[in-house]
Amino acid sequence: MTQVCDVLVIGGGLQGLSSALHLARRGVSVRVLEADYCGRHASGVNAGGVRTLDRHVAEVPLSVAALELWHRMPELVDEDVDFVPSGQLKLAETPEELDTLRQRVAMLQVLGFSHEVLIGPQDVHELVPALTPNITGAIWAAEDGYAYPFGVVTAFRHAGQRRGVIIHEGTPAQRITRRGQCWQVHTPTGVFEAPHLVNTAGAWAGEIARQAGEVVPIEAGGLMLMVT
Repeated sequence: MTQVCDVLVIGGGLQGLSSALHLARRGVSVRVLEADYCGRHASGVNAGGVRTLDRHVAEVPLSVAALELWHRMPELVDEDVDFVPSGQLKLAETPEELDTLRQRVAMLQVLGFSHEVLIGPQDVHELVPALTPNITGAIWAAEDGYAYPFGVVTAFRHAGQRRGVIIHEGTPAQRITRRGQCWQVHTPTGVFEAPHLVNTAGAWAGEIARQAGEVVPIEAGGLMLMVT
C-alpha cells in the first residue's frame, strides 16, 4: 500500500528533521524516511560547534540567520538543547596572518556584517589564558558556541512529532521514480508518495539527487576528532 503525504524528507539528520518541523508548523503533512535511526550519522556525532566564524562569504547570511535560531532554540523545539554561547576564536600567530584576518573583518563590514570582531593579543589571552604567548591577534565571534549534537537531533525529532511529522526509521530510499506530478520513493517497507521531495541525505545526497534527475557533486570525507 502506498503511503501519501504532502512532502517526503529523505534523511533524518538535523537538516531533515528541521525541514520537517518547519513544514509541519505551516500545516504541511510530512514523512521523514531515515535509513538507520535519526541522528545515526554526521548530525548526531560531531564536534557540536555552532559557528558563524570564518564561513565562506556565500554562507555568511544563512549562518547568521541560523545563529539567531540557536539563541531561541527552546522557543522553537520546546526543549533545552544545552546550547552554550561560548564564543569562538580564529587565531593569528604572525603579523601576516593578522593582516589576513583584518582584511576579512573589513570585507564583512562592507557587506553589512559585524559578527566577527578583530581583537588584540591581550584580549585573546584574557579569553583563553593557556594559549601560546606568540599570538598576534584573533577574530572573535562572541555569539557562536556549541551544543550536544544528538540531543539537538532528538529535540527536533520530538518537536516535529508533536506537530504531526511521521518518522520512518530503518527505511532507506532504494529507488526514486515519478508518477504523474508526484515522487515515489521505494523502500523495503513499502512505497511512499508526495508531490514534493526534500533531499537531506547527507553523504548519500548525491545518489538521491541523481535518482531525482539532479546533479549534486558530493564526496564523503572521514574526519577525526580528539577529546582532551
